[in-house]
Amino acid sequence: MAYIIQPAVQNNLDTYLGVSISFGAPGVFTSLLSAAEQGTSNLKNLLLTRIGERVHQPTYGTRLLDIIFEPSNDEIKQDVVDAITGPVNFWLSYIAINEIDVVTHLDDPSIEYQLRITINFTVNNITVNPIIIFAGENGQLIVE
Repeated sequence: MAYIIQPAVQNNLDTYLGVSISFGAPGVFTSLLSAAEQGTSNLKNLLLTRIGERVHQPTYGTRLLDIIFEPSNDEIKQDVVDAITGPVNFWLSYIAINEIDVVTHLDDPSIEYQLRITINFTVNNITVNPIIIFAGENGQLIVE
């Protein structure tokens, strides 16, 4: 038996496609109306999940959190790109990564954080705002 996957089309504002990984109000998840919003939320969720962290899906996630808090070296940029592209291609095939820009404190001493990762991508061929990840040397992580 074959299944046909239909792309999500949002015509009814009373129908939501999913929820964000962040809270909109205390104890309330933000509902998402578009496939682009849901895809962005799914990508953030994948990036912030360590491999082996999710119950019954031991291969879901990335090595990103393990890599970004290691000392900077010549290979860190390629390690970050590899840690993102493989899992996204496998778990979120409807998301196309267009560019991953990795800037370390060694590249630009003026940046406030040790590492800045900018991910430009499309969800079902719709260009969305990039995801930017800042990692500080004190273990602080900011995802925009």
